[in-house]
Amino acid sequence: MSATSAVSKLDTLITTNPEWTAWLCVVREVAAELSSPSWDANPPRTAVTSDLTPLLAGAVLRPDDRAVARLLDRLSGVARTQGLHALAGDVEHAQEKSSDAALAVFLAAVNGDHLALDLRASRTGASPEGMRTLAQLLPMPYLHACARHWASSPVSNWSQGYCPVCGAWPAFAELRGVERARHLRCGRCGVGWPMPVLACIYCATTDHETLGSLVVDDKKSRFALDVCRGCSGYLKSYTTLQATPADEVLATDLASVEFDLAAIERGFLQPPGPGFALRASLAVAGHVPPSAPRGL
Repeated sequence: MSATSAVSKLDTLITTNPEWTAWLCVVREVAAELSSPSWDANPPRTAVTSDLTPLLAGAVLRPDDRAVARLLDRLSGVARTQGLHALAGDVEHAQEKSSDAALAVFLAAVNGDHLALDLRASRTGASPEGMRTLAQLLPMPYLHACARHWASSPVSNWSQGYCPVCGAWPAFAELRGVERARHLRCGRCGVGWPMPVLACIYCATTDHETLGSLVVDDKKSRFALDVCRGCSGYLKSYTTLQATPADEVLATDLASVEFDLAAIERGFLQPPGPGFALRASLAVAGHVPPSAPRGL
């Protein structure tokens, strides 16, 4: 799949939602990379997995350190150009450029290490929330490459609500075809996996009296909200004839942000962290960069 379609979707969003332009310009830098084969060269070395363990849990990741550093520099540069200093900080406060520093941000984002990212934010002049938001984009091209690496041998019998590859909670559920089969879609790596319709992905309840659906009055909308009154969780649900291309999942998620806001207004939330803590590590060019917070 070419990145052209994903970028085009973001360009359309910029046109229809000019107030989002600054953030979407940053996301556009990543969208252009999600299907690039240049990230496929060094697949991770994985640990032993189980029916509850994502493929990247405990894995040794091997991204191209120069590609990671270039992407972080571009993301930070676009954010500053767009006036989003809360995300990237100020040039005069930013740490000197280095591959190890970029890889440390990469690893902290993959593992959901907020402490490490917060310390990075304090050194660059970014806000903690802004740095976390920017950092989550950095590993996406490599995670998409990991998903492509395992595409020919998908995880079988996966029954968890979090992603079988990277452990993230899904961005939305697809109800595919005339049979409306439910497939969850990961916003980080683009993977999809089947899940029963009547099941909360967070607390696993199948109680039909606890589960519900919220729809909008607009009959043209293909989105709805699956909600759980037991854990107060929600997930967007998207009716489609076929699977969304992996590199378009991020754009589709952003295009439906109004449904996230509607859910939050009604007291439904999503977990703040990933569904599974990966505890991955790095091996790049024969060395492992410092992963402790002080290395950021």
